[in-house]
Amino acid sequence: MTLKSYAFGLALAVSLPLLAHAEDPAPGPANTTIALKYWLEFAKQGNAAAQYGLGYRYANGQGVEQDDDQAVDWYQKAADQGNAQAQYALAYMYASGRGVDADQKQANDWYLKSAQRGNADAQYAIGYSYANGRGMDADNKQAINWYQKSAAQGQAQAQYALGYMYANGLGVQQDAAIAVTWYRKSADQGRADAQYALGYIYESGQGITADQAAAIDWYRKAADQGDAQGLYALGYAYANGKGVERNGAEAYSWYKRAAEKGRPDAQYAVGYSLANGLGVEKDYRQALQWYRKSADQGRSDAEYALGYLYANGHGVKVDDPTAVRWYRKSATQGDAQGEYALAYMYAGGRGVARDYRKAFEWYGKSAAQGHAEAQYALGYMYDNGQATTVDKVAAADWYRKAADQNNPQGQYALAYLYYHGDGVPKDYAQAADLFRKAAGQGDARAEYGLGYLYYNGYGVAKDTAIAAEWFNKAAAKGLPEAQHGLSYMEANGDGPVPDLGLSGEGRTSGENTGGSSGWAVFHLLMALLP
Repeated sequence: MTLKSYAFGLALAVSLPLLAHAEDPAPGPANTTIALKYWLEFAKQGNAAAQYGLGYRYANGQGVEQDDDQAVDWYQKAADQGNAQAQYALAYMYASGRGVDADQKQANDWYLKSAQRGNADAQYAIGYSYANGRGMDADNKQAINWYQKSAAQGQAQAQYALGYMYANGLGVQQDAAIAVTWYRKSADQGRADAQYALGYIYESGQGITADQAAAIDWYRKAADQGDAQGLYALGYAYANGKGVERNGAEAYSWYKRAAEKGRPDAQYAVGYSLANGLGVEKDYRQALQWYRKSADQGRSDAEYALGYLYANGHGVKVDDPTAVRWYRKSATQGDAQGEYALAYMYAGGRGVARDYRKAFEWYGKSAAQGHAEAQYALGYMYDNGQATTVDKVAAADWYRKAADQNNPQGQYALAYLYYHGDGVPKDYAQAADLFRKAAGQGDARAEYGLGYLYYNGYGVAKDTAIAAEWFNKAAAKGLPEAQHGLSYMEANGDGPVPDLGLSGEGRTSGENTGGSSGWAVFHLLMALLP
C-alpha cells in the first residue's frame, strides 16, 4: 500500500454533496413576553398574530402542554387571515406530518402563499421544492427565482442553495465566482455546509484559483461545528498532506469523529487506518467493526475489505464462505476489486465450488474496468484455455493491458510470449525490455529470464557478467532455474546456457489461474486499497 494509492482511493469520496437541505427551518418564535391568558383572549377575538403565537406555544410546549393538533388549529386560523408566519408554520406542519397527515402538496400551497407575502423561510422552502421536485414538478428556474428572493433577505440556507445552483449550473449559467459569493455569505452566518462547500471549491480549484490553505481554513470551520463533511475532509487532508503536513494520527482523529456521525466513507477510512496501522496501532478486530458499519450502508470497498479480512483470517477466523458473501456484495455493485476477488475464489474453489467459467466471467468484468491483476488473470486463462479456447492473441492483448499498468506478472507473461512468438511476432528485444521492467520490480522469474537473454545474447548484447548478476538476484529468491543457471555457468565457463526453459513453470501455472507463490499469496488483496 502506498500513500499515493490511498489518496486515489479516497479522493472519490471527497466531493460536493447533493443539495442536502430537505429540512425546512422551524417557524420563528412568537412574542412570549405577553402573558398566556392575553394571547388566548386576543386569539379568540380573531387577532391573527395572537393566533399564530398561540399555535407556536402549543407546537413547542411553551407555557402549555405540547399539542400539535391545537397548534395546527391556531395556525390555520391565522393563516386563513393571511398571516405569513402562520402560513409558513402551517406548511411546516404539513411537510413534517405534525398534527396532520403529511402532505407535501398542501405544504407547498401554504409555502407559496407565505412566500408571496415575503416570508424568507417560505421563499427558501418553495424554492427547495421546485429544485428537488418535492410534491411538484422540478423547475430549476423557479427555484432560482425564490432562492434569490430569500437570499436577498439574508436567509442563510437560501444563500447556500443559490451558491450550489451557480456552482453546478442548475437553472443558471454555471459561475464559480458567483457561487463563492453566495457560499461565503452563508458561511459567514455560520452555515457549516456552506463552509464545507467553500473548502471544496478552494481545494478543487473549480472556476477559481486553487488555494489549499483556504480550503483547510473553511474545512476546519465546518469541522469545528461537528459537520461530518468537514471532519472527513480534514482527515483526508492530513492523510494525504493536502494543505497541511501529512499526519496519520491527525487523519485518524478526524476520520474517527466523522465516522462516529455515521458517515460511511469515514467509517471505511477508520477501518482502513486500523487495518494498516496508519496513525493508530494496527487492530484488525476494530477494523472489521468499522468496515462492517460502512458495508452495512452499502459501500462496495468496505464490503471488499470485509471479504479480505475473512479470507485471510485477520481479526477473525478464516471463513471463506463469508468472504465470498462479502466479495459478491462488492462485485455485484460493480467494484473492480470485489469482482477480482470473487473470481479468485471461484478459480481456487475457496468458499464456493471451483468454477472456471464464473472465474472467467468475473475476471472479465474486473479487467474491463482496468484492474491490472484481473487483466493478467484473464490473459492467463486465454493463454491456457481455462473456461475458454486457447487464444494466444487474446492472451497477449490482456497481458499487455496489465503490463502497461506496470504489473510485473503481465510484463513477464507478455515477455514470455514474445520470446516464443506466441500470439505476437517473436521478438527477443521486446522480451528483454519486458523482462527488465518486471525484474526491476523484483520478479524472480523475470530476473532469471533477463539473465538468460544476456547469457545467450538474445535481444541484447551478450554479457555473461550481467547474466550472472541477474541469475544471482533470482537465485537469492530461491528460483531453481536461476540456481541451475549459475551452476551451469560455473561448470562450463562461457559455453552457452542450455535452453533451461523460459518454460511454463516460470510463466505461472496451476489450478488457481496462476500457481506462483506470488499469486497464491493473493498479492492484490494484501494491499487492501481503499
